[in-house]
Amino acid sequence: MTPAKVALLGSFLVALLMLLPIKIGPGDHEKKSCGNALEMNLHRWVVAGDRYYWEMAFRTCSSKRIDRIGQAVGVTSLTVLAVTLMAVRARRRSDDSDWAAPRNG
Repeated sequence: MTPAKVALLGSFLVALLMLLPIKIGPGDHEKKSCGNALEMNLHRWVVAGDRYYWEMAFRTCSSKRIDRIGQAVGVTSLTVLAVTLMAVRARRRSDDSDWAAPRNG
């Protein structure tokens, strides 16, 4: 596995985390999408004259969005760490092979 492939995989995972729909609702079978980590869409919770459900949906969706963004930041951090470690290890190997190679002269 190369650092470029790890970076590509990390980027793909971050994109999935940011774009997959966030589902909220009172029960597993009643969960509805409230958007994704980039855009909130609460039109399903607008009830004429009743703001209570909309406010509950807003709080729940906001907390789930924050969780999703935190997960994306974690994946980004791990990806940067893995790519850095792989690049340093590859550089050390090439430096060690330069020292082990016989020199003419």
